Amino acid sequence: MTEITVKIKIGGEFKEFGYDGDLNISVTTLLEKLGGIEYSCSCLQGLCGSCAMVINSQPKLACQTFLSDEIMSHEYELITIEPLSKFPVINDLKVDKSKLYDDLMECEQWLESDSKINCDDIDFEYEMSLCLMCGCCVEACPNYDGNDFVGTPIAVSASKLISQETDSNHLKTLKKKYNEKFYPHCVKSIACEDVCPMKIQTQRAISKMNKKAVWKIWQLLDRD
Repeated sequence: MTEITVKIKIGGEFKEFGYDGDLNISVTTLLEKLGGIEYSCSCLQGLCGSCAMVINSQPKLACQTFLSDEIMSHEYELITIEPLSKFPVINDLKVDKSKLYDDLMECEQWLESDSKINCDDIDFEYEMSLCLMCGCCVEACPNYDGNDFVGTPIAVSASKLISQETDSNHLKTLKKKYNEKFYPHCVKSIACEDVCPMKIQTQRAISKMNKKAVWKIWQLLDRD
């Protein structure tokens, strides 16, 4: 067993803990062993996205992040754990990610019609549907500040809906919201794709939305 130092940001300050147990455990298990630290969790299987936090300066799912991997990759016996910085802290490592869902509502990320299925798009649409709304992508994004920019979750969601929607008015709304709330703000740093725990190819979603909503000249003529 290797003795390690665990530094956890609580109330804006780092508190230091010692740990000398098994390193083949996840960060969520570590937090349970340390005790008394509040954080969000649900499935503990990397399927819900609740336990996203910043571990050794990178946004990750705590249930999928193992101490042994972190120690080996950083080559020293220290692990830092912080709450996501782009959302209000509720307590300890628990944050309020409700803005992600508010943005879905504001950008009308739903279907107003029966879904149109294109067999050529099924694999792409399935991949986009894997988004956990965990917040890792916006945490890594250099431009996301919780204000006008809605972040990658909207691009991922819209890239699926825009192929399925058959209501022409709502299709225009999806494109308009993307143009207003995403396109002018994204600098294509690809940080979102690098940290996505589901390995979603976010740049494919962004490229598809840019092609559908921005680069078609007939959009300037107010055509569908």
